[in-house]
Amino acid sequence: MTLLRIENLSLSIRGTPILKDISLSLDEGKVLGVIGESGSGKSMTAYSILQLLPSGAVTTGRLSVGVIDTLDASEEDLCKMRGNEVSIVFQEPMTALNPLKNIGQQVAESILIHEPKTKRTEALTRARAALARCELPEDRFSSSLYPHELSGGQRQRVIIALAIALRPKLLIADEPTTALDVTTQAEILDLLKRLVREDGMGLMLISHDLAVVADIADDIVIMKDGRIVECGAASRIFREMKHPYTRALYEASSHVPERVPARSQTPLLTVRDVVRDYRMPRARLFTKPKHFRAVDHVSFDIFKGESLGLVGESGCGKSTLTRAILGLEQLQGGEILLNGTPILHGKKVNSGLRRQMQAVFQDPYGSFNPRHRVDRLVSEPLHLLEAPEWRGHRHEVVADALRAVGLSPDDQFKYIHEFSGGQRQRIAIARALIIQPDLILLDEATSALDVSIRAQILDLLASLAASHGLTYLFISHDLSVVRSITDRVLVMKSGQIVEEGRTDEVFENPKHAYTKALIAATPVLP
Repeated sequence: MTLLRIENLSLSIRGTPILKDISLSLDEGKVLGVIGESGSGKSMTAYSILQLLPSGAVTTGRLSVGVIDTLDASEEDLCKMRGNEVSIVFQEPMTALNPLKNIGQQVAESILIHEPKTKRTEALTRARAALARCELPEDRFSSSLYPHELSGGQRQRVIIALAIALRPKLLIADEPTTALDVTTQAEILDLLKRLVREDGMGLMLISHDLAVVADIADDIVIMKDGRIVECGAASRIFREMKHPYTRALYEASSHVPERVPARSQTPLLTVRDVVRDYRMPRARLFTKPKHFRAVDHVSFDIFKGESLGLVGESGCGKSTLTRAILGLEQLQGGEILLNGTPILHGKKVNSGLRRQMQAVFQDPYGSFNPRHRVDRLVSEPLHLLEAPEWRGHRHEVVADALRAVGLSPDDQFKYIHEFSGGQRQRIAIARALIIQPDLILLDEATSALDVSIRAQILDLLASLAASHGLTYLFISHDLSVVRSITDRVLVMKSGQIVEEGRTDEVFENPKHAYTKALIAATPVLP
């Protein structure tokens, strides 16, 4: 039975064409993968199904969910359809959930809205059952927990429980695994497959990464610039790849930048027996507070000109270790040295050494002040230098940094909202480069990017390493990226380094069970 049928759907917003002649269908018990880069029209297609469109939107064509023609349906009929017939899972669960209500109340609320005659106690019982189906059983994850008390993967399970509480016929998952670790991503995809199998519903899985949908989708639709450029059975798409854009996405997903392997054996950064504890809340008024060990006796070296990967799941201690290297964490033991000199003098950071390190963060938009122009944003690290070195020619210094990352010098007079995600990450790299550091820490610097943009950023990092003599610490949960850009890799679990070695050796012959689990969970293209 066909659950969703779209015929010649076109959408414009205030006169700007967004979707152009979209036609697709989805049967019950099937998974449809919708693939494309940001701006390709994937999410707007999903929002058209639910008629969750901005003001000024004009749609033409035909769009039916079962027997309901959503383009001609009244708002009352659409409200009945949403949640009952069609539900959606959003990309960022923390913004989709209400921080003031516990997870049981939120799932029960979705039931009560559509079934107002249901008693609250019954709704809460059904909510617990929905959470249990999404692998959040009451005996391990109380329904009285709040979103901030859960991990990213657990929050995503709550969103899925919200979506399936009323057993919809069609489930739309919009980038549900983009920000998750590889093992958590695999668990969420397995959960979605199981729910499709058990409920016989149809699943529209939206992603920018072909590898994510390779093992789950029955059919695939490739979108570009608001159009479908290729569609068909997943096996045929991967076998034939008729359209150049499909081939480009496939190649970008497995792109390996050209780079010169590091040969220096001179340590730039030395981490020795580092320990970082956090004090936990008291269980009772007069009991002694416990401590949580986030980093547990970690030791390693980064050699000059090397690219070192640090991988592990959320909560393993990667970010804490990164902050410690930057001098933003007080240590309970061990030391961190840059060029043989301790980064910390007591509780103070050695400012001379701090100039030699910079960081590039995961979300470039969130790490910039949107009120300032690019020239001020990029020049922020200059305060670490002596003023006479750059005073009077700040714009020239910023222009050189922008040229180095492939942007125009005139871009410094724009604001950050005027750039795409990939351009913003280039600006973040320019900010890190401007004081010519020796070491750059890249914290999930490509995880939020489309595969083609990710390939461009990896090429840029490789070329900058060669031209500027840079050393990288590349922190990521994406093992395919780490494998393509690093010389050596460290695997971190529960605050400890459980495996380390040359990148190719670790990936081809992992020793530790945790490393094997990470590699096994990584999506692979057919």
